[in-house]
Amino acid sequence: MASISLLPRKEFEITLGDGEKVKGQFGTWALKRFCDKQKYSIKQAGEKLGDPSMSDVVEYILCAVEHSARKTGGPFSYTDVQACDWIDQLGGWQGQTFIELFNHSAQEDVVADDGEKKTEPS
Repeated sequence: MASISLLPRKEFEITLGDGEKVKGQFGTWALKRFCDKQKYSIKQAGEKLGDPSMSDVVEYILCAVEHSARKTGGPFSYTDVQACDWIDQLGGWQGQTFIELFNHSAQEDVVADDGEKKTEPS
């Protein structure tokens, strides 16, 4: 079974059952890439991700993972088959761990009173 680490700035890391780590970051670039690939306006993307199809969820996760790869200059060759496997390893479409990952895309970083950044639901 896989596990996730939800990090500030909508970053995440999925640790797969075999130990492989998949890093991603939801945010402006991932959303832009999702819109470009799906040919959605920003309004359409918001509506689609508010009540997403499985295809939209898989594509958005792949865009987040592609963002991390591009940011570090690393290769990106993941497919929808692999992304669906990640979801399965996280407990499936309705599994709590997967839901936490997807909800992480809607969280915002805020600065706490002590000056430390923390992530909170929006």
